[in-house]
Amino acid sequence: MLNPLTENREMESYHGAPAPQWPVRPGQQLPPLPLAMRPITAAKAIGVSQRTLWTLTKRGEIPHARIGSCVVYPTGPVLAWLEELTARPPAKQLEAAEGGDA
Repeated sequence: MLNPLTENREMESYHGAPAPQWPVRPGQQLPPLPLAMRPITAAKAIGVSQRTLWTLTKRGEIPHARIGSCVVYPTGPVLAWLEELTARPPAKQLEAAEGGDA
């Protein structure tokens, strides 16, 4: 049976174990993260559409690697990229802090 949050079987198997059920409950152990994610998994993991993920990939904004004709998203660098994005102040706050007109 597929997880209701997934639309295909790519996320159904998670390191050979069933995909974790959401929401995750306190104290629940999760399997280790994969080294890299395929596009469908990566898009769901960061909460964007596959089209948005592909746009970010083509612009070189999100960490990714090409292995033959396959594109994968390394988990560690993607998590670091997300942390960097959340640490940045919004553009309008940045302009005001730099003395721009507010």
